[in-house]
Amino acid sequence: MPDQLDPAHLDVVRVYLYARQSSARTDGSEVSTESQLAAGRALVAARSLQGVPWVIVGEFVDVGRSGWDPSVVRADFEKMMTGVRANEADVVIVNELSRLTRKGAHDALEIDKEFKAHGVRFMSVLEPFLDTSSPIGVAIFALIAALAKQDSDIKANRLRGAKQEIASVGGHLGMPPYGMRTVREQVGKLVVSVMEPDEDNPDHVDTVKRMIEMSFAGMSDNKIAHELESEEIPPPGLSERRATEKRKAAYLKRRLNQNDKTPLMWRPQTVHAVLSHPGIGGFAVKRVKRGKAYVNTVARDAAGKPLAPHRGIIKGARWLELQAKRNRLSTPERQPGTDVITPTLLSGWRFLSCGLCGGGMGQSTGGVKRNGKLAEPAYLCSNPRGHGGLGIRRAALDEYVARRVWARLATADMDDERDRDWVAAAAQRFALQHDLAGVANDRRETVAHLEHVQRSITELQADRQAGLYKGRAELETWRATVQQYRDYEAECEARIAELDEKAATQIRVPAEWFSGEDPLAKDSVWAAWSVYEQREFLAFFLDGVQVGRGRDPETRKLVPVEERATLTWAELDKDEDANEEAAELAGV
Repeated sequence: MPDQLDPAHLDVVRVYLYARQSSARTDGSEVSTESQLAAGRALVAARSLQGVPWVIVGEFVDVGRSGWDPSVVRADFEKMMTGVRANEADVVIVNELSRLTRKGAHDALEIDKEFKAHGVRFMSVLEPFLDTSSPIGVAIFALIAALAKQDSDIKANRLRGAKQEIASVGGHLGMPPYGMRTVREQVGKLVVSVMEPDEDNPDHVDTVKRMIEMSFAGMSDNKIAHELESEEIPPPGLSERRATEKRKAAYLKRRLNQNDKTPLMWRPQTVHAVLSHPGIGGFAVKRVKRGKAYVNTVARDAAGKPLAPHRGIIKGARWLELQAKRNRLSTPERQPGTDVITPTLLSGWRFLSCGLCGGGMGQSTGGVKRNGKLAEPAYLCSNPRGHGGLGIRRAALDEYVARRVWARLATADMDDERDRDWVAAAAQRFALQHDLAGVANDRRETVAHLEHVQRSITELQADRQAGLYKGRAELETWRATVQQYRDYEAECEARIAELDEKAATQIRVPAEWFSGEDPLAKDSVWAAWSVYEQREFLAFFLDGVQVGRGRDPETRKLVPVEERATLTWAELDKDEDANEEAAELAGV
């Protein structure tokens, strides 16, 4: 094959057209791929009128593919080069050299070198003076390629700086999470993309809210995915905004089993991605590498404080609470394979535990026939392996625990220092829970931020131990980030102490705690409370309940409830001065 194309010796000139665009445009601008192809077709038509027919034998288009980034694979460019190597074309035409590459003169010359090796001529519509079959044309070719790279580098630096500035105020870059959309708003001196609930797709917002509530109720991501799929709710990948052919192909490519031909559907990974996205809580997002993958984390300012310029589907404090709960519920508290059932007094909130193995206890709803009778609802050890299982009648344990707490409260001797301190500590917990000082919500949110930043520090330390930070630059980044988080940790701790001091001035003992009536009567305050209010009351006085064996291992006799249940009373504040102060403020 000759180094130089000679149309006079050809019956027809076979032409490849190549067009590239960094981001898709549907307009008729000169950089759109359709405009580039149209210009190439016009040039081919003009050359055909001069003698030997020129025929387009292939059109190749890469959209959303940088000509500068060496990590980007241009699929159609590779297809075109395969055709060039197979001697299926005589000419390659682009709109301008920068469409072929922006990596610089060396890369451009390497591409042209391969063209020449297969007798292929390179042409540019907007740069007709390019003729790579002559030394002068090669020199011009190299000069233009160098200028294209310089222009690209300048734009890349400018873009990088702009992205850093946008990130500093929490502006969102990229696709918003499912159930959210972006709008352009001014934050400080910048106009950035701000996320908010997607009013154009309110059903998506409702789905996210349902997922949040299901997760709070203890449902696993797998169960949530199954529930949504059974209701035939379209997954995020099939929503109108995301269901482009390119994105669907990317979803399928990420599957572990490349032979899996099942359609896009709700999966546990999808549920996790939605619920763990900081955007649904109004927080700005930062992508952080975890192992081989990248995860979404809360973006923070230089002082370590979370950036929250967005309007979330739920409040930030609620999102942080959700993440903490999801971390705690990595081991379910219910029997394997069972659905979430009606909440009960002692199970489902890490309050009730097995005295044999220390594991959490779930519940059964009863209804199973046993010796001709229906089994009563019971609390059951969620991890019975090794001790043959352990269960206790739910009604009996609920009544015993409630009566013990009310009885101790009713018989508390306010002249006894320990009893007085015990009631005062419970009153202080009540004050914080019910926001008597107007600060409890602020305190809960600050505690949630503190726990979140502490988890982030733990994750960073684990990443370093795993060897994810290598070299001086990466270690400097790691140290700076840890210090940033430590500073914010100290700020949260100081704020909590400040709020505790403020709340202490409003401590009061609720009158209903000392009503004198039967605490478990049908018309009592206890009976009127919901199960969540009853749980809250118990938590003022107890840290938990443990259940022991139902039979004596030696005599095999049944052990009564009061001997099986061990109540762990809430500890008093170790600071005696604080206890005295709380007692005085509580009026006890």
